[in-house]
Amino acid sequence: MIDVTVAGATGKLGSMVCSLVREQEDMRLVGAIVSAEGGKAGTELYPGVMAAGPEGLEEACRRSTVLVDVTSAAAVERNLPVALSSGTNLVVGTTGLSSETLDRIGEMVGRNGSSALITPNFSIGVNVFWKACQMLARALPEYEVEVIEMHHDRKKDAPSGTAVKAVQIISAETGVDRLVHGREGMVGARGREIGVHAIRAGDIVGEHTVMFAGNRERIELTHRAHSRMAFAEGCIAAIRWVAPRKDGKVHGMDEVLGI
Repeated sequence: MIDVTVAGATGKLGSMVCSLVREQEDMRLVGAIVSAEGGKAGTELYPGVMAAGPEGLEEACRRSTVLVDVTSAAAVERNLPVALSSGTNLVVGTTGLSSETLDRIGEMVGRNGSSALITPNFSIGVNVFWKACQMLARALPEYEVEVIEMHHDRKKDAPSGTAVKAVQIISAETGVDRLVHGREGMVGARGREIGVHAIRAGDIVGEHTVMFAGNRERIELTHRAHSRMAFAEGCIAAIRWVAPRKDGKVHGMDEVLGI
């Protein structure tokens, strides 16, 4: 049995993950960590599962095979040292983590002999989308690239973590490292750059398009999320994959999917 604690258990994604964990025959929800300010700490979120504030994380991790963290970048920095010191494996789906934070997580995972899976997006389709971006960038290194992402009007970060990773993949393949976030005014002729554009409106779950444009043709690669359940289902696959591992390494969804 895989015992799971979810940090961010009352958020949009966290609540879906909790519900799905409870539906799995090989998983059990044993902990739910919530913010101290939300008013849910100390209440019974699910039968037999009491919500705890951040101070309850250590105890919850001692009972858990896997901690799922879908909180915020700042909360991840506080949560992960506690989780790793208790030997719990990690599944992290929080965007906005700095390279320094990722390096620290890698060091802690190695020291404690745990395993972690970190991704800005759990969606199976998005991970295949990233792989397709890599293949196209490798095949079309001289084509000009534009990245357009759309999300709901309450999303806090821009560009999205999914768009950032797509840009990182394309930049690594093409050597283009100059990013232009939107354009306005007399900007002149386009240079050797990757354009990145963020749209925020309504209840858009998530849409990402990468355009590879030549002089006489272009390819547009688009992923659209119809429901956040796509992210939650990918998280369940990540939990199941990382649970038995104790290799001191940080992994990605590409390994879960074998791509």
